[in-house]
Amino acid sequence: MKAPIPYKVGRVLFYVFYKILGLRIDGLENVPEKGGVIIAPNHRSNYDPPLVGCCVKSRAVYFLAKKGLFINKTVSWVLKSVCAIPVDTDNPGIKTMRKCVNFLKEGEAVMVFPEGSRSKTNEFLPGYPGVGYLSIRTQVPVVPVLITGTHESMLNHFLRKTPFTLKFGSPLYPVHEKANMKNSAEFTEKIMEKIKGLA
Repeated sequence: MKAPIPYKVGRVLFYVFYKILGLRIDGLENVPEKGGVIIAPNHRSNYDPPLVGCCVKSRAVYFLAKKGLFINKTVSWVLKSVCAIPVDTDNPGIKTMRKCVNFLKEGEAVMVFPEGSRSKTNEFLPGYPGVGYLSIRTQVPVVPVLITGTHESMLNHFLRKTPFTLKFGSPLYPVHEKANMKNSAEFTEKIMEKIKGLA
């Protein structure tokens, strides 16, 4: 699916903005240009989704957003235009997984944070088995991504004290065929280790 025009415009604006603040990117060639793929970054800030999305120029990247943000029709249109997937954060469960599975099977790129939520200490949180499950369930690769700098205050970025950096690792492919809890947890742990290894 081609990226909507608002998505393309937003991607350019965010990219220019982050570049001005010292954005550094490494390993972008590891993101496949077509076919279903999970992009799995660590999570430190609300800046993370647009930061990752604007760096992947070859394709649109879908991401999860709180369902409550879609109540307003205008905001809902904007979010959907930039490839946001509404999710009930209080009860993400099966419906969210099904949405992600459908997008991946349709050959889209979906951003999933293995840690599930933002780390407020700049330390890695334990990975949830969801990302492993999605990869095994759909048999698509996972591109691990290390984000650094987004935990710092925006003032530090404007003063060029702390750059935003993204490192895209080589794709990890699921070796299991059954997406049970054990296999999903093991693969998620492997993904988290790869993310940490990019430091």
